[in-house]
Amino acid sequence: MKVLLAGLCLLALAVGATDPKPAPVVKALGVATAPVMVEVFSDFQCPSCKILYEDTLRPLVADYVNKGKVYLIHRDFPLSNHAHSREAAIYANAAFRVNKYEMVSAALFHQQTMWAANGKVEDAVASALSPAELQKVRALIKDPQMSLEMEQDIALGTKANVRQTPTMIFHHKGAAYPVSGRVDYTILRKFIDDLLSK
Repeated sequence: MKVLLAGLCLLALAVGATDPKPAPVVKALGVATAPVMVEVFSDFQCPSCKILYEDTLRPLVADYVNKGKVYLIHRDFPLSNHAHSREAAIYANAAFRVNKYEMVSAALFHQQTMWAANGKVEDAVASALSPAELQKVRALIKDPQMSLEMEQDIALGTKANVRQTPTMIFHHKGAAYPVSGRVDYTILRKFIDDLLSK
């Protein structure tokens, strides 16, 4: 019996010592069991991502995500030629911790021209948060976990052969359909309706 207990203790210590990578944080809207899942790889400083967000993703949320037909996942994919996109992604990841991810994302895209030019990302973020929330976010952006989450998204995008932003990857019944660049909502709607009818 003592040998069995000692063996179990050693096994528990060995399992505890192998600290697996934490699962990526999922910044998502909708129901995870929706028939269509869409991963959106985007860059907060990318002008095409701003247009996709404002003209396509907002109606997608209203027409499909809120009705349980599409599960929408945001993935950070900051491009190296955008000086402030990594900082913006880290702020958005921190805002996720205070339940303000969507509001901060909307503010970052809405004010993109301004902060992309002057580098004052926090000004855009502050416009979507209370003073107490901003204080929490300021502390959180120093946590290496925020950068790690962004890097995990980038790794997922690289593995999926994402080459530009925005890129959407539609998943339905085991098949993946990547779509790069801006997509008109009328075309996107037809595509999703076709998937849902299969």
